[in-house]
Amino acid sequence: MDFFSFCIKKKKRLILKLPTVLYAAILYKLNRLSIEKLYYLVSKLSKVALNNKTNIDNFVNEFWVLNKHKLQKDFLDMINPEDIIITASPDILIKDIVQELKTKNIISSIFNTDTGKIEFLCFRENKVKVFKEKYPTAFIDEFYTDSYSDLPLMKIAKKLI
Repeated sequence: MDFFSFCIKKKKRLILKLPTVLYAAILYKLNRLSIEKLYYLVSKLSKVALNNKTNIDNFVNEFWVLNKHKLQKDFLDMINPEDIIITASPDILIKDIVQELKTKNIISSIFNTDTGKIEFLCFRENKVKVFKEKYPTAFIDEFYTDSYSDLPLMKIAKKLI
């Protein structure tokens, strides 16, 4: 939502998509947003907000300059180099804060900057699937989330924090 708000300030015509985004946000919070619907919405919005690679890099850089202070220091301090972070956020947003995350073990949605499309949506069941593919012998000792959409990961975690 922060990134979308940032994009609206830069591309005023995105305000026309606000009702759709708010509707999707409500469905997301209620854990009623399907992967297919989210993929469709993100693809539509990214075509308007992120129209070329230079624009994307500039947007992301400027976004983090303005928003990096929102990263919760308490949680960042808990991260160890061997930890795995699994996020629905696209890789284009994560790449600029990898140093703050203190681990290189990051699984995220994959955004193709050449086509302007999401190639992989790291959301709900897809998180478990890609976790098991990338780390076949790993298990989740402790798990933190801010969303019920992570229920599939919660189910395979030993402890929720």
